[in-house]
Amino acid sequence: MDRSLYRRDPGPTPARQADGVTLRPLTPDDDTALGTLMERAYAGTIDDDLGDNNDGAVEIAAWRQRAIADASFVAVGEDNQPLAASLVSPGRDGTAMIAYVITDPQCKGRGLGTAVVAASLQALPGAVVLAGVTDGNTPSERLLTSLGFVRTGPVT
Repeated sequence: MDRSLYRRDPGPTPARQADGVTLRPLTPDDDTALGTLMERAYAGTIDDDLGDNNDGAVEIAAWRQRAIADASFVAVGEDNQPLAASLVSPGRDGTAMIAYVITDPQCKGRGLGTAVVAASLQALPGAVVLAGVTDGNTPSERLLTSLGFVRTGPVT
C-alpha cells in the first residue's frame, strides 16, 4: 500500500474535547487494552494488516520502545477503558511523528480521534509534526487536515 506524508508546522492548536470522555496521557498500563483496541479498530479497513503482523500487542510493544510518552494521549470512557488514542514517536531531523491514531469502531464520528491528536499537538509546542497515512484512508486524511496538516507527498 502506498502512503502519503502529512506535515504540520508549529502553530496554535485549538483545544478539541469530545463529550463523555476524559483525555489523559497514556501509561504502560494501557498497552494491553490498546493492542486489543488497535485490532478491532483496524479490522476490515485499508490498514487491516497492522504492519504485516496482525497483532496489536506487537505493534504497541514496538511503538512503546520509541514512544514520546508525554505527547501520546488516550480518550477513556467512564470505565477508564481506551476509546481512542494518539501514539507519538520521534521523527527524522527533530520532528515528531503521529505513529498511530486509533478509534474504537463504535465511537467513530464523535471527534475522539481529533481530540487525542489535538492533545498530542498541544504537548508538542514548537515541533514540526508528521504523520504517514495509507492512501485512501479518507477519515485519517480529513482528521489531519482539520488540524492544519498538509499532504507533502509520498512517504519515502
